Amino acid sequence: MSVNRSLSLRRIGAGLVATAVAISLSACSAGGSGSGGSGTADDAATVTVGMAASPAGLDFTTSGGAAIFQALAGNVYEGLVKLDDRGQIQPLLATDWKVSDDGLRYSFTLRDGVKFHDGTAFDADVVKASLERVPQWKANTPSNLAAIDHVEVVSPAQADVVLSKPDSDLLFWLTTVLGSMIAPNSASTMSTTANGTGPYTFVSYEPGVKMKLKRNDSYWGTPAKNAEVDLAYYADASAAANSLRTGETDALFQAEAYDQIDALKSDSKYTVTEGSTQSVVVMPMNEANPALKDVRVRQAITHAIDKDAVLAAATSGHGTVLNGPSAPTDAWFEEFGEAGKHDKDQAEQLLREAGVSDLSLTFTVPNRPYAQAAAQVIQSDLSEVGIKVNLEVQEFPAVWVEKTMTGKNYDLTVTNHIEAHNMTNFGNPKYYWSYDNADVQSAFAEAKAATDDSAKTAAMKKAQQQIVDDAAAVWLYNTPNIVATKASVSGLPTDYYGAGIDFSQVTVSK
Repeated sequence: MSVNRSLSLRRIGAGLVATAVAISLSACSAGGSGSGGSGTADDAATVTVGMAASPAGLDFTTSGGAAIFQALAGNVYEGLVKLDDRGQIQPLLATDWKVSDDGLRYSFTLRDGVKFHDGTAFDADVVKASLERVPQWKANTPSNLAAIDHVEVVSPAQADVVLSKPDSDLLFWLTTVLGSMIAPNSASTMSTTANGTGPYTFVSYEPGVKMKLKRNDSYWGTPAKNAEVDLAYYADASAAANSLRTGETDALFQAEAYDQIDALKSDSKYTVTEGSTQSVVVMPMNEANPALKDVRVRQAITHAIDKDAVLAAATSGHGTVLNGPSAPTDAWFEEFGEAGKHDKDQAEQLLREAGVSDLSLTFTVPNRPYAQAAAQVIQSDLSEVGIKVNLEVQEFPAVWVEKTMTGKNYDLTVTNHIEAHNMTNFGNPKYYWSYDNADVQSAFAEAKAATDDSAKTAAMKKAQQQIVDDAAAVWLYNTPNIVATKASVSGLPTDYYGAGIDFSQVTVSK
């Protein structure tokens, strides 16, 4: 692949790949080859995978929440490029690309003979329509592709993506759901069905219960190793674990029954891996509340919270406590231990300096087990420094996405942002945490324009330091990717990089 710039455009960030590989080698190779049993693979098998959060709908251009693209991205919908199991950018619907010396033109050579599930041909016109429609999206941060000015159709087999300014993250964002190729005649029906080019066709979705995907026997690439994937959704983590034991499911992805992980590991009927993720469990503080505009109040809230206790309650200790907005696999990750230190006396002193007393806050909590467990600890910790917290449990994703994330109607909330590079949303003042700092926005712009990894990392670190100094949120912990399967099942990714989950490699031994 031709790249005419010094920046390594085929990776998420310097250091991420090496870290991910090290974790993968200790847990099991991230293609799932280390999990599962022996014997002949049953290519007619239906694989049922238990999942936690369920999609609010099928149209990821209008509905937020990672569960949508976890199911559909890479399985039903595909983009020009993808992330491989080590987090590197690889060709998908594009076979190759070249980048101009000024970083403003990406020339993609397109794969020949690709068709959508409804028979529509994939070509450069589809690339143009798909990418130029992204600014109209209402969800999943379309601003991440804001550098795209237009797409030129050079020929049916070549599309040139032309930028208004250099963006070192362009290829990465194209691996996400934002880069999904959408047949022009399907854009208006995405809320009821899914029409892509991927290894699975969409069959049905019963909201909050089950999604069914069927192998695409006309797929342009290597066919899926199973005939059907059923995604079963469990709001209750224990119910999900029980479904594996009873045979209702064949596997659990991102299992949340943390108190049962050790028992599953010790049972030879199951295989359990703990891989890396880009996830950041964060507690945003809405500065629309005048009391929360004062950085001292936000710092006080940070110091009041015992993050080790939060981790113990939410995940039985599985994961890594965080004191900043990035994940440990990011090249710009730093500990920021002092900024996130649990110190009740310091919290009380900061509140006194801010002249705040009798503060009462509404804490909107998704009805996810980890979130409710974390909220109980946080409510208790804040009460000890004189802050009253009223918990309001909301159905996730439907109510929480509508009222808290979209409507911004909250004081405190908590959620697990599993998408990669979520830290960059602190550069978007319209994002639901409403953080607005011109210096941070400038640093992120500097990072995008960087032409080498060291310059990019330096700019990202500058942005991160300011975000932490401003106590823009309370960062709680990074979760591992816990995958539990029957011993006869293999192929689920060990590591998860925040895009779609590749189900096409999952096999069931006869």
